[in-house]
Amino acid sequence: MDPAGIDALIGELASDPAYASGDRKFERKVGLDEAAAIAARLHDEVDRGVAEREAMIAAQGWQLACKVGCNYCCEEPIMVHRPEAARVVRWLERPENAAVRAAFRASYPAWRDRQGDTPARLADVYVRDPASYVDAHARAWAKRVLCAFNHDGACSIYPVRPTVCRAAHALDSADACIGGADRTRQRATFVPLDRFVAKTRSLLAAAHHAARGPKRRVEALCTVVNELLPVG
Repeated sequence: MDPAGIDALIGELASDPAYASGDRKFERKVGLDEAAAIAARLHDEVDRGVAEREAMIAAQGWQLACKVGCNYCCEEPIMVHRPEAARVVRWLERPENAAVRAAFRASYPAWRDRQGDTPARLADVYVRDPASYVDAHARAWAKRVLCAFNHDGACSIYPVRPTVCRAAHALDSADACIGGADRTRQRATFVPLDRFVAKTRSLLAAAHHAARGPKRRVEALCTVVNELLPVG
C-alpha cells in the first residue's frame, strides 16, 4: 500500500486517544490489508530501535543471549491486537509460504488444546484489571506452551512476527526468559525504544478498533490467525 497513505492513516488514528481506548469509533472501517500495512510500518520503526539498542549493548560490553533454537520466549502467550495478526495472515497467504501455512494448521490444534481457556482469561484480565495483567501473563507463561508458529526450534513467521517478539532481548543468559522466572533480571532496556513500543501499543489498539476487532481486548496470535486465515 502507499506508504504516504499509511502514514496519514496512522496520523488519523493517533489524533484522538479515544480511538485506542475504544471510547470513540473511527469514522470508517480499516480493512485487513490496511491493518497489516500499519503493523508493517510500526514494525520497521521498532526494528530500527532494536538495532540501536543492540549497538548500545555491544558498546557496553554485554552480549545478547538470543539465538536460533532458544525457545523460552516462544512459550509465552503471544497476545496481540488485530493489525499484527492481519500482517501474519497476509504473509501466510503468499504462495511461497504455503509450507509454513500448512505446518501452522497442523500444529494449531495441539497448541489450542494445551492452552485451553488461558488466552480468553488473559483477554478478560486485560479489560477488567489491567494492573494485574503482567502477573496473569507470567503465570500463563509458566505453563510453557510452545507457540504453534515455532517449528524445529525457530520462528516460522520471523519476518512478520509481532512487536513483543521483536523487542525483547536477554543479556548474557536466557534464564530470565524461562516461564516463571524473575523478569527483572538480565533484560535489555533502552528508553527510546521502550517509549516507542508503548506508543506502538496505543496505535495498534486504535487500528484494532478501527478494524472492528473485539473492543478493548487483545487476542492470542495463533487463535486470531487461525480464524482469519482462509481455508485451503
